[in-house]
Amino acid sequence: MAFPGSSEAARERVIELSAIHPVAVGCAAPNPVTFVIEQCRERGPLPPERDRELMITGNSSPDGYRPDILRATMAQPDGRDRFAEQATSLAMSGGYDGMLLDFRLLGPRDASALVALVATLGDAARANGIAPVGIVIPVADTAAYPGRHLGPLTDFLALRMELDVASPGPVTPRDRMSALVGARAAEIGAHRVMLLIPADGYLWRDGEPRARVSFDEAVAAANDWGVDLVRDESSRTLRARAPGRGEVWVNDAVLVSELVRDARRLGIRKFGLYGLGGEDKALWPAITNRPVTR
Repeated sequence: MAFPGSSEAARERVIELSAIHPVAVGCAAPNPVTFVIEQCRERGPLPPERDRELMITGNSSPDGYRPDILRATMAQPDGRDRFAEQATSLAMSGGYDGMLLDFRLLGPRDASALVALVATLGDAARANGIAPVGIVIPVADTAAYPGRHLGPLTDFLALRMELDVASPGPVTPRDRMSALVGARAAEIGAHRVMLLIPADGYLWRDGEPRARVSFDEAVAAANDWGVDLVRDESSRTLRARAPGRGEVWVNDAVLVSELVRDARRLGIRKFGLYGLGGEDKALWPAITNRPVTR
């Protein structure tokens, strides 16, 4: 699955195990009056192996994610109804099969309003033949994105496998992910869980905020610093550090394939990647539909 932030060339590449192949993106424009949903990308040709085409609907804008506008919209029933009507209308006119909700940067106080919005969207979508309806939620934030409440309203939970790290460190540490994924699977059942795994990483240059980087860019940064990318054994993430220059942590084929294997042991069968375009070239052959040894 190629999410916003993936390159155009990589947008349609998907893990074979995934049952979802989105090839276009819809997003919410930051209009505080109507919160109009608009088409953000033109639809591309459908791949022949396509199973499902989902419209990604969220609170993104050219300036980033806008939780403030989303809060104003979902605070009142008429705002939720208007949002659901516009989203469903766009999905129908665009020929989408289903809808993937992606509402970011919300907090615990928003949980009740989010649940109400998702219920309204799900009802409107299904009433018009738009299915499945899934929602992207952070793997670790159960307070703002309670799976026990969002799960019954959707067809699947798409877990964004990324920790929000402020200082240099792994964003998808294997040593923590199994417990987090297992807890989420317990909320709704492993068969209704999808993992969204980043194929990239972050670069922290000294004195600058972190920046998202592809695998290729991480390799280039390490080469520029004259150091090697080495594997952190606890998190299984590749890292490089140069005093006075910066630090980079990036996911690669080894880590992603291990995360997939761990999840399959829990009974999870749906996977997707984001941050594509400069991924580790060994990634695609490393992820195959191999038997799981429990």
